[in-house]
Amino acid sequence: MNIKQIEAFLTIVREGSFAAAAEKLNVTQSTVSARILELEQELEIDLFDRSRRQVQLTYQGRDFVRYAERATNAFSDLKRRFRMADPLSGIVRVGVAELIAVTWLSRLTTLVRSRYPAVTLQFEVSLNPELLAGVRNGSLDIALMAYPADTVGLDITSLGYAEFAWMGAGHAEFPDHALSPADLARYGVVFQGVDSYTTRLMRSWLGGVDIAQPSVCNSMSAIAALTEAGVGVSLLARDYHDTAIAAGRLQVLNTEPPAPNVEFFAVHEVRHETSELLTAIKQVCLEATSYKQLER
Repeated sequence: MNIKQIEAFLTIVREGSFAAAAEKLNVTQSTVSARILELEQELEIDLFDRSRRQVQLTYQGRDFVRYAERATNAFSDLKRRFRMADPLSGIVRVGVAELIAVTWLSRLTTLVRSRYPAVTLQFEVSLNPELLAGVRNGSLDIALMAYPADTVGLDITSLGYAEFAWMGAGHAEFPDHALSPADLARYGVVFQGVDSYTTRLMRSWLGGVDIAQPSVCNSMSAIAALTEAGVGVSLLARDYHDTAIAAGRLQVLNTEPPAPNVEFFAVHEVRHETSELLTAIKQVCLEATSYKQLER
């Protein structure tokens, strides 16, 4: 069943004959007859009583009229809505790193809503490997994430960096001197996921030293709670944990080398680089971000 068959049916009803309908639709009468026959075969009913010289609907044909009118009205609405659709409209699926989700995602949402009321943002909060996979397989249109492990075919825009520090429980005692990777490893380390960007960064900083009782957790908030409880030390964002540091629940550790910072990016496939909508979303991200910009 298609819209041309339904339009042919309604035109016959309104014009009173197959010939008049054909003229109205600017097609041959045989085309109109073929469309009606196909429609009847698919519905497995007779729409017209062919035993009479004048066009007359069957009982089922009369009932079909109201459904056919609904279908053509709905099709007209679709054409009006999408034929001249605003390019800055639609649903955008956005992958988000957890730190962004709890810092400036609300500001991004507010800005997008105020500037582009026809845009709906759908968020998925996850770790870097899942976010990158989502961009690659098309389940995400764009991801706000740390630097991806594989950048082939990707458009990457820096959103600035967040300052990170090694932190431990506020009640724990640590030496006054700067802690080396070997020193830090003795306290146990809480990693964020098995293969997340943060975990790879932590392991790179630790340099392969043996770690006493390592723990793994995929939630940044839970990692902070485990660190506060003294389960181990972890690499956490300074600004987001200011309150816990000020309250004495967490303490920033003096380390050598210093803890690495984490830069975040807006990432999407290169084939979308001409999309007006994604370009607009990236621009709003640059305005919404609370992270410091690197001097290139």
